[in-house]
Amino acid sequence: MASRKKKTSPSTNIGCLVLLIGGIVLLVAFAVKFPDIKQTLEKTKFFDLIAQRVATTTAQAAPTTVPTKALVASPTTVGTAAGQPIPASSQPAPPSSQKTTSSTAVQPPSSAEPASAVQGTMRQTSLFFVNIGEDGKISSREVKRTVASADSPLTDAIKALIAGPSEAEIRSGLVSLIPHGTKLRGVAVKGGTAVIDLSDAFMYSRYGNEGFSAQLRQIVFTATSFPSVQDVQILVEGKARDYLGGEGIFIGKPLSRNSL
Repeated sequence: MASRKKKTSPSTNIGCLVLLIGGIVLLVAFAVKFPDIKQTLEKTKFFDLIAQRVATTTAQAAPTTVPTKALVASPTTVGTAAGQPIPASSQPAPPSSQKTTSSTAVQPPSSAEPASAVQGTMRQTSLFFVNIGEDGKISSREVKRTVASADSPLTDAIKALIAGPSEAEIRSGLVSLIPHGTKLRGVAVKGGTAVIDLSDAFMYSRYGNEGFSAQLRQIVFTATSFPSVQDVQILVEGKARDYLGGEGIFIGKPLSRNSL
């Protein structure tokens, strides 16, 4: 029996033709408006949002892998030697994470100076000041003082003497009759004589001849406390003077303790 051919109705053909024409019109319109559509999508960052969404989805879907090196070996064996397993108990202990202190570690320097360094910068010496009694009598007094060692021992002692008594020495009743403003110009030792050059201020005293004698004793007694010094030649402004204070005390020759 011959098969019957299915007949296509005219309305169906017209509908397909309309759809085809409509699709072509849409394609033409899209092609014409494509630059505007692309610009609008770029302004709204549509493509970026799609790319981020795809990347996030891919990362979440990626399987998590564990590297084979992270696997821990069996606790009963650590390795092999000559094909035989080595017990874990025979392995050397891992090094301790704590740092050990070497017995030869350098200690931080102490803030206190050693005794030898202190002795090299300080020196004990004898200084002579005076005491004025209630009756006005002037007498010499010796004090032991530790002074800074900067020059020669004799120079350091004379500088400390000219600087005057300390607060503790003043409280004990000691004063200096060496005139204020006296400067030490130089010190030299020739044989057993100490030549001490003083400034012009040393030529004046408020206490007359007794004051001149007392200030000379301060210089001479302090200088002769050194074993190498027997007497003292006083110079004023680098020159030898016959008298201290006009015609007061004769200083034209070296002075010893006995001459004062």
